[in-house]
Amino acid sequence: MSFLNVVEIESALIGLASSYPSVTQLITLPYFTVEGRQSHALRIGTGPCRRSAVLIISGAHAREWGGPDICINFAADLLEAYSLGTALIYGGTAYSAAEIKSIIERLDVIVFPDVNPDGRNYSQNTYPMWRKNRNPASSGGQASKIGVDPNRNYDFLSTALRPSPKQRRKTCAICSTSFPRSVGLWTSTRLAETSCIRGETTRTSRVH
Repeated sequence: MSFLNVVEIESALIGLASSYPSVTQLITLPYFTVEGRQSHALRIGTGPCRRSAVLIISGAHAREWGGPDICINFAADLLEAYSLGTALIYGGTAYSAAEIKSIIERLDVIVFPDVNPDGRNYSQNTYPMWRKNRNPASSGGQASKIGVDPNRNYDFLSTALRPSPKQRRKTCAICSTSFPRSVGLWTSTRLAETSCIRGETTRTSRVH
């Protein structure tokens, strides 16, 4: 089974926006990655912006190749079901045409399928088990220490579960191979990946 690469994911988003212009908006995210990539998200919905939204992200860990493909397929399924007025069925769970209509017309569904395109590209073409992004800021010039784990680098909702200093030291030791010690687990380093997600949470009145 083949997985979408970074270029194909972007092309898929553009294709969906082009195929369903009345119910989608292609969002160009403002921050470039270390390797110069600019990502996009897809807003699905018929109403105005600044309303309740569901934000779906994937691909934070580069080696987890399936997530972005699942997001693209979900967006395509949702748009097709709404366009045709049909139900959407996954396994033993069915969503009626009326439920699909309600989702599209009452919510914004924002799909950001590839949070970490630099890491995904490296994982698919160089080292399959690569997990982090390709930010060299904390590497000290050592290739083996390049990268930060975007999934541990958000600057919001971080104080609610703030660990004690002892717990933090223990966590850093456990994660030392996947997260640089020079970057605290509970502080933001202004990564492009997490900054793009942070920006999308401010575009709508409520994000779930």
